Amino acid sequence: MAKQVEKPKVERVSRQKAADRVVAELKRGSKTTLAELAKKAEQLVAASGGKTNESDAAYYVKRSLETAEALGVVKLTRPTDIGVEKVA
Repeated sequence: MAKQVEKPKVERVSRQKAADRVVAELKRGSKTTLAELAKKAEQLVAASGGKTNESDAAYYVKRSLETAEALGVVKLTRPTDIGVEKVA
């Protein structure tokens, strides 16, 4: 009987966790957009073995940003794409 090689376990990252992580990793004074953050969140999900879906990622990132805005951590501007600036 041949030995089975164990594959290293990869942490599975849900879209919600990925969205929370990219919002939490924003640096003070940095400016970005919802689309850029959604793309980063999708990269985290894909790296953990999940399927990509940018519209779902954008939804979860937007919810995380709205929560962070309510707490006074980020400032959102909404002309066309949501602009994000970390303030605290």
